[in-house]
Amino acid sequence: MSHPVATGRTLLRPVRLGVYFDQQLHAGGGYQQALNAANLVKRLSRDVVEPYFVTSEEDNIAVLKELGIDAVCIPLGAWQKVFMAFRRRLFSANTRGLLLWKKVVPYNSFERGLVLLGIDLMYFISPTGRARSLEVTNYMTTLWDLCHRDDLEFPEVRENRIFEGREKHYRSILPKAVAVFVDSPLGKLNAVRRYGVDEERIHVLPFSPAPAVQDASGREVAVSVNIREKYSLAVPYVYYPAQFWSHKNHVYLLEGLRVLEDEYGIKVGAIFSGGDQGNLSYVKSVVERLGLEDRVRFAGFVDNDEVPILYQQSVALVMPTYFGPTNLPPLEAFSLGVPVLYPDKAGLRDQVGDGALLMDLGDPRSMARHLKELVSRPELREEMARRGKDRLKAFSDEERVQVLEGVLRDFQRRMVCWSA
Repeated sequence: MSHPVATGRTLLRPVRLGVYFDQQLHAGGGYQQALNAANLVKRLSRDVVEPYFVTSEEDNIAVLKELGIDAVCIPLGAWQKVFMAFRRRLFSANTRGLLLWKKVVPYNSFERGLVLLGIDLMYFISPTGRARSLEVTNYMTTLWDLCHRDDLEFPEVRENRIFEGREKHYRSILPKAVAVFVDSPLGKLNAVRRYGVDEERIHVLPFSPAPAVQDASGREVAVSVNIREKYSLAVPYVYYPAQFWSHKNHVYLLEGLRVLEDEYGIKVGAIFSGGDQGNLSYVKSVVERLGLEDRVRFAGFVDNDEVPILYQQSVALVMPTYFGPTNLPPLEAFSLGVPVLYPDKAGLRDQVGDGALLMDLGDPRSMARHLKELVSRPELREEMARRGKDRLKAFSDEERVQVLEGVLRDFQRRMVCWSA
């Protein structure tokens, strides 16, 4: 039998890459990071990749269209999801009868849609559980954090068996992935140490600022929107874009504002943007207890066009979160020349380097001291803006594309062994 020989021709062809949007696209850091990942895919060489953007949320199609992304919907109703979970459990038994059934019904609803599209490799750009539905299709997945292990005291980790669910998710998905993309060297170390993932299959792909913020970088602040006037604030404000989980630690920021006035006589307000994940009413009660009602505003989800202005007209981004090791808002603030106050905590401080003023999360006075210096010393604000810009240069899209393209070129070469 003769075999194909590459003489003057190549057996390589572009990888048909499925890029999966798992969540509903509306707002939040996960949404912004998913868009960033999709934009990186669009920059890949077409000699290497032929991308197909896929979602199971019908509403996402129009949102992605506005962003210049043509996507295909593989709808998954409630019964289809139940059946896929049932099928997954049955096939884990690996009995002869079940294998015969698989010959009759070779794919579940989700994977059948991918096969019809001719997908070679799936790229899950958020930490979705959909990868567990793939029985034959290769996939790459994303690991944003392992904070359920780092900071397991918080209610959102302990309630509703979230901890157990995440452990099951990562143990079943990570070892089988062609590649796992993490946001930092610490994230890579944790994946190897906690789940035994092969180190060579884990690739660091740092976060980048949200598209709307990148577009606004370098532009003048829109004079048509006066943030303090819009939100009826009589004093300067700090900005914190974060959904209301307890780990976001909004309470620390409020304590710091109280200290700032009580010890230094300086009044500064705060604008919080983001949706309620169960902790908003408690945060509001703390506002009342500390007597800050006149200077704290809750903006909810804000338009992408307003987010850069909220940053630019603020004294600083103050982000006292416990979760990391990396987050988007510091990068967005760096991009816009806004000072950053960030936790002095392992992993998080590595993200910002000397581009941020570090806070001791055990002592709100450290936040108050930094704000006092920023308010009273304009030269410090200028210095921190410069440092932030310099720090942002350590994370380039060109390097991100190289990392992603390197993984795909390796898969493309291996694919010659089995794919026509």
